[in-house]
Amino acid sequence: MDGVRCIESPAAGDAPHNSFRTLGPTLLVSMGYLDFGKWLVAVEAGSRFGYDLVLLVLLFNLSAILCQYLSSCIGIVTGKNLAEICHQEYDQKICVVLGLQAGLSLLTSELTMIAGIAVGFNLAFESNDPITIVCFTSVVINTLPYTLSLLDKRKTGMFNAYLSGFTLVCFVLGLLVSHPKTHVNTNVMFPKLSGESAYSLMALLGTNIIVHNFYTHSSVVQVQRRFRGHILGSLFHDHLFSILFAFSGIFLVNYILLSSAVDESKTTMAINFQDARQIMNQVFTNPVAPIVLLVILLFSGHIVSMTCIIGSDVISENLFGVKLPLFTHHLLPKVFAMIATIYHAKVAGFEGLYQLLMVCPIIQAMLIPSSMIPVFRISSSRLLMGRYRISLYVEILSFLAFLLTPFTNIIFAAEVLFGDSTWTNDLKGNTENPILLPYIVVVLVSCASIGCALFLAVTPLKSACNEAE
Repeated sequence: MDGVRCIESPAAGDAPHNSFRTLGPTLLVSMGYLDFGKWLVAVEAGSRFGYDLVLLVLLFNLSAILCQYLSSCIGIVTGKNLAEICHQEYDQKICVVLGLQAGLSLLTSELTMIAGIAVGFNLAFESNDPITIVCFTSVVINTLPYTLSLLDKRKTGMFNAYLSGFTLVCFVLGLLVSHPKTHVNTNVMFPKLSGESAYSLMALLGTNIIVHNFYTHSSVVQVQRRFRGHILGSLFHDHLFSILFAFSGIFLVNYILLSSAVDESKTTMAINFQDARQIMNQVFTNPVAPIVLLVILLFSGHIVSMTCIIGSDVISENLFGVKLPLFTHHLLPKVFAMIATIYHAKVAGFEGLYQLLMVCPIIQAMLIPSSMIPVFRISSSRLLMGRYRISLYVEILSFLAFLLTPFTNIIFAAEVLFGDSTWTNDLKGNTENPILLPYIVVVLVSCASIGCALFLAVTPLKSACNEAE
């Protein structure tokens, strides 16, 4: 971890003031929820299904708040990150599976970051050369994190903290100013599910909960272990407030985009890139808005790139048992993401990038159920957390939050196997739309994810077994 510590910062938990000790890590993590792919998923869901899925989006957002809060508590109380504890508490095979899931989550974040900025360039400047834009984007957003890692740790941390906060506040306020008449629909209390909406529901799950952020968040707050006694308890409340603040802004962004798409869907429904582009142009009515959006994407892309480096080091060292040099974490995931993005851009142009942005959250959602279980088990362990283990009420909330994710995955898997909706026909190759994932791959990964979640649900921690003996 020494190589990665040079890019961690006061914003990652080593600041002299409480606000930066708690708000900094949350802002870093929250940038992973502001890529263009997640906005397109909200726009697509709103244009096709109106307010039918808003309540479930809220529940997904609350589940993300709970997971991120528990991850931060684990790092503070134990002084270890989530991956380190998983290495101690699970067999090597389980650790490898968890590592593969976290690594795939990290890779999808890199993919959506690069593809999203490329689509943002097209929205702002109407460029028709996706491959050139992808190459330029990959270089720009990945050069700055490497450069900053060579500078003073404290200055780098302050820069990242302020940049993250500035990006989140600017985007939320920008949307509020652009859509001052966004109203609250009273019918959102009754979600309506169907085979057609299962794809969008799964994508919305993947945009609201990001697996590798569990490991990253628990890592960047490890240094706060030195705060003892009542100060440690107050840190929990400060972290909870910071997470609520950041993720409430993220939900507000999703709701405004979804609501705006509902208003614009009377004339256009997002079923391909051109439709989505038209809706986005109608949502961002101000001519300067696409350029501001692109700047926000570049800022958030820098932070996402940096946090992915931290997560990559934590995952490889503890779950795979492989210590890699720092430059490998800078290059390896980004090269894979760049190659995959260029391939889709070459095969299908911006339509291929749009489909890629729709598919990545689906993959992310498949990884969530089994990745949530270690967070809940460790945070509820008296041996590991001591008197700071979660209460019975939080355990019940955790159980309900967990049930929500396999329930969504089961609906999706059932529709893939037995349904006859438009998107299942796309996967089976019954239409002319670009196919980014073979049907058999989706079936196998979906079923394997559900099976892995069930296996981990009945697999206790090693410390729990030793205590029982």
